[in-house]
Amino acid sequence: MIRARLGEIELGDLLQALEGAKASCVVRVASQKLRGRIHLQDGRIVRAATVPGSLFGEYLVRLMYLSVEQVQMLVSRQEKTGIKQALGLMALNEQLITKEELRKALSVQVMDALALLVGQQDGELLAERLASNTTETPEMVETSAMLIEASSKLDEWRRGKVEPDTVLVVSGNPTLHSLTPEDWSVLELVDGAKRARSIALESDLPEEQVYYLLHDLKNKGLLQESGVKPKDPLLLVWAESALVRRLLLLVLERARYQTLLCEDLEQASRALEKYKPQGIVFQGKDVLSSAKQLRTLPNGKFPPLWVLAKEPPHKSLVRDLRMGYIPLPFRENQLLEALSSIKRTA
Repeated sequence: MIRARLGEIELGDLLQALEGAKASCVVRVASQKLRGRIHLQDGRIVRAATVPGSLFGEYLVRLMYLSVEQVQMLVSRQEKTGIKQALGLMALNEQLITKEELRKALSVQVMDALALLVGQQDGELLAERLASNTTETPEMVETSAMLIEASSKLDEWRRGKVEPDTVLVVSGNPTLHSLTPEDWSVLELVDGAKRARSIALESDLPEEQVYYLLHDLKNKGLLQESGVKPKDPLLLVWAESALVRRLLLLVLERARYQTLLCEDLEQASRALEKYKPQGIVFQGKDVLSSAKQLRTLPNGKFPPLWVLAKEPPHKSLVRDLRMGYIPLPFRENQLLEALSSIKRTA
């Protein structure tokens, strides 16, 4: 086991040393801003993720390889069987994705997580050797190559970025500039109505990279801030499942809803003290108790409330707590149809 403070040892140096030793281990990073884990097998990266941050299943949706519902169903089968089989391997075995698609999704998601973790300036590192390889791993990425790419991306992101709520409009002729394929993919999503965060989550690029690219395109005179900023409805999203939380964020932000993501009642309560959402979306185990507590909070009394669950709540709950129901696994069109009662100002 290796335990150290960031600064005493750099994450990149540790990962390169573990690669050289062909170690099979998990490296945990805990800082004030985020937590993360990097799994290595024989020195190569099997998976990496941060909280908060994008999940592998989310990238399968963002790359349009799987639907929101398909990802949820795969994870549900993982939980039921108790078998530690990688999500990507399950999708591959069921012929839902190809090996090339799996490789692409893994590379993009790992690079996203790794760049965020390498950029942390303070916190704690913990590396623990795995007793055995209990998880089947269909694909791995080269640690050194991924570190080089992640460090390069991080250097770019540090040059500047737009704020997530910025609304941009095309203001110049892009054909007069030498643009990369990534530049074009982001530029094509700018319509003068979407916030930068909506554009980032509609893209198949890491969120921070999109904010940098928008900043760079703005500096080139191809984009400028819109004089009219549409007011997107604000939703409070409280989901105990990290996957459901991220998929809700993805669907809602791409549909131009502002989202306040909460992991538990404490976070939801703090958010409701500060903001007045136009709707609340909840997923968790204790539906009755949680819904009642939300309704006792000043800013939680009146907004429409939707619960995501496998079974519909009792009719008396729906009536007494003014609660709508969306079945799990949820479908994108089903969710948006339920929320269509929330009116937009522009």
